[in-house]
Amino acid sequence: MIVIAALALAGLATSASAQVRVVNWNVARLNGDPQSIEAVFAAIAEDDVPGFATAPTLLILQEVTNGSRVALENIVAAAIPGVPYETATFTVESGENGSGGAQMLLFRADLFEEIPSGHRDISTGAGRNTDRWQLRFRGSTDDAGLLWIYGMHLKASSGSSNAETRRLGAVAIRNDADTLPVGSNIVYAGDLNVYGNSEPAYLEFLSGGSGRAEDPLGTESWSGAANAIKHSQSPRLEGGALVGGGLDDRFDFQLLTASLFDGDGLSLMPATYRSLGNDGNHYNVAINTGNNGYFPGQTSRSNGLADALHDASDHLPVITDLTVPGLLTCVLDENLGRVISGGTASVNVRIANARSVEVAAAAAPLEYVTTGDGILVGGATGTAPLLPSFDTQSFSLAAGITGDFTATVGVDATSGAVSQPEYDLVCDGFAIRPAIPSWSSESIVTDVTVEAESASDAGVVFIDVPIHNLGWNEVQSALDLDAASGLGGGFFSWEGLGTSVTDDPGLLRFGFNTAGASEGVHEVDVTIQATDEDVPGETTHYVTLTLVVTIGTDDSVPGDFNDDGLVNGADLGLLLGAWGPCRDCPQDLNGDGVVNGADLGLELGFWTG
Repeated sequence: MIVIAALALAGLATSASAQVRVVNWNVARLNGDPQSIEAVFAAIAEDDVPGFATAPTLLILQEVTNGSRVALENIVAAAIPGVPYETATFTVESGENGSGGAQMLLFRADLFEEIPSGHRDISTGAGRNTDRWQLRFRGSTDDAGLLWIYGMHLKASSGSSNAETRRLGAVAIRNDADTLPVGSNIVYAGDLNVYGNSEPAYLEFLSGGSGRAEDPLGTESWSGAANAIKHSQSPRLEGGALVGGGLDDRFDFQLLTASLFDGDGLSLMPATYRSLGNDGNHYNVAINTGNNGYFPGQTSRSNGLADALHDASDHLPVITDLTVPGLLTCVLDENLGRVISGGTASVNVRIANARSVEVAAAAAPLEYVTTGDGILVGGATGTAPLLPSFDTQSFSLAAGITGDFTATVGVDATSGAVSQPEYDLVCDGFAIRPAIPSWSSESIVTDVTVEAESASDAGVVFIDVPIHNLGWNEVQSALDLDAASGLGGGFFSWEGLGTSVTDDPGLLRFGFNTAGASEGVHEVDVTIQATDEDVPGETTHYVTLTLVVTIGTDDSVPGDFNDDGLVNGADLGLLLGAWGPCRDCPQDLNGDGVVNGADLGLELGFWTG
């Protein structure tokens, strides 16, 4: 078998589950405690609140100075060992290296690759730039595999002038995003510094246009204790190098375009948007005030995380989890051997989603379509399950083909962002016609009546019926004689079933037990089930015959052609003299119009000596 091993494609991950966890975090210029910062990154990878844990795929970081970039790379490597992170295009201008800080993106290189030409620096006022990065999910070839990230840190502080600066920054970002193709996967992530759901900068992201965003938490108010679960700033009361004031603002966001909500390819998993460590019970206080309940039923673990968040930064990380596009894999027999042309659909293609995920719900549906090339006929649509399960689609060989052939089945993913989205699976074989069962060697005869006579209580009367595979040669299937139905009332099958018929006729021998049978005519209709040889495309054939046995009281003896009461050499001579076509002559004991070996067998069965 040819196994199309999509997992072996260069650059595709095989050792780790391909979850897509997106995180944005304002790291406050690394002014927090370094060990706490490392602990928070480790906690992001271990966060199993949505029902699974996975290393973050994208880390979108704010307030990164030129001097802290390498330190951040080292902290992440220590916190999440063994995961191959790369830093996307990093730019920092002199103004950004001040209090605002620049934007930084770390991404898992086993899952994504950056397209550097897609990077932009977009000025958003107050000496701050938004970075736009273009990433591609590895192995995908369509636009659904592209992901556009806008890492943002808009102007801080309240007041109308600051709000207007933020609005103008949002307009600049949206002007850029609206130039991207309609339906693009866009994540707007970072510290927006907006104070409410009516602020113009926030509304700008939700406004019309191809880059229109949606808020996973909805657009209702997030102010007050009733909305504490939405807040991300600040997890501490005391100020200093980190801003204090308590957890009472939603400054940190991930806003996503509609294509990331459609359930196809990269798409937001329901109920996974969260602020790390926020249990909803710490409004306007430090996140480690009293006990924290972020991890249900795990107070000690929650409190440890709360302490780390308190000391690491003045913002909480915001996390979402996205479904993972499929990885198409297919299997088809390379050499089919002998195949029945025009037979049943039994050339099988097996199709699966080879993506490894932590939980099945994280795998985006992988829909596909299969097509034959006209030599192989069939095709259907389906949804490929995750391995080790697989879908099977069957094809048949077109009628009328004989001899050597080569054929192709196409499998194409119709879901977005699928890695290795198409295959042309090639196979070969030797085509043969279906078998042709017939009671005659000269033409197709599918129904026949065979008669026999016997005296009363003469024991078993055998009836031999030859069956032919009409026109057999090397490009025609053998005929397998499988079963006989309808027998009863003293009739039974003696031999012949289970044999295979090619150029020589097969012989079906039936019997009738005359012991205790009444005088007169005994009749039964029999259906013979036969199949082509056991190869792809084999079909089932049915032929019928009527068996008639007449039981009389006269002294006639079957096979006694000279009426001397014996079946011996004299009668054998008469039978041999009538050899060949001889319809309705007494020597045609089985009534098939020909005196041949079948009749000779009957004659020998009647032998008295």
